[in-house]
Amino acid sequence: MNKRYLCPALLLLFAMAAPSLAGATPVFLPLLLKAATPAPGLTPTPIQPDYAFVSRVIDGDTVELSTGQRVRYIGIDAPEVTGPECYALEAKAKNAELVEGKWVRLEKDVSETDRYGRLLRYVWVMLPWDETMVNAQLLAEGYALVATYPPDVKYVEWFLELQRIAREEGRGLWSACVTPTPTPTTGVAPAQVRIAPWCSQFDAPGNDNYNLNEEYVCFENQGGSAASMTGWHVKDVSGHIYTFPLFTLASGARVRLRTGPGPDTATDLYWGKSGAVWNNDGDTVYLYDAGWNLVHSYSY
Repeated sequence: MNKRYLCPALLLLFAMAAPSLAGATPVFLPLLLKAATPAPGLTPTPIQPDYAFVSRVIDGDTVELSTGQRVRYIGIDAPEVTGPECYALEAKAKNAELVEGKWVRLEKDVSETDRYGRLLRYVWVMLPWDETMVNAQLLAEGYALVATYPPDVKYVEWFLELQRIAREEGRGLWSACVTPTPTPTTGVAPAQVRIAPWCSQFDAPGNDNYNLNEEYVCFENQGGSAASMTGWHVKDVSGHIYTFPLFTLASGARVRLRTGPGPDTATDLYWGKSGAVWNNDGDTVYLYDAGWNLVHSYSY
């Protein structure tokens, strides 16, 4: 064939074959990032190393990726679906609305995983107006509480401000689940929660790090009315912070905050730490309300 006819012929052949090779309208990368859905039976491959596909929502603060790996949101704690706790189903539904079946961007703080092997991450998702952090969105709308576990505290000040606004405006669980401490009638003493050193144990028997649940601090409501302690905080000198879940302490009742993991009850709450908190040679317990106003402190 004459060379001057060769190139046009090749172009014509390519043009005729192109539709069958492509098989579909080209899809641009930004669309994949926002709305990719894997074909049945296929495991999606993340587009970038820090992107992942959310295949299932476990609850309001945990999701499962297409790889089978679970991700626990850093810095927040949503109501548990086992039970379920107040507003747990709403929190799970909101989380699903935000991330289920979508690509998300995972941001690490300091820790890689928690004691259950779940990835600890801040999770970002592309919404119509901008990329949004899911952890923060759930706090802002009242679907979760701040839960701080050093050293993963990169956004703690921002999270606390979002929680303060949600609480003051009565969003989500702050109006559905939190019962305000009632104004006492004449002759009834108001709620008065105090640190109770006489029922606390800051030095557990043996090695504290191997006996975490025998290290605990005790709180007592010495007033005449029940006290809503949801969102309250406990802090030590070193900066370890515990945030109360949905919890009300009855008049005259006591509750122990144990350092290790375990199921919360009306008399025992569990910090979930992997090491001792309270120093045996002296420390200070600070008790704050949900607005970070100091309620009581005790030094030993």
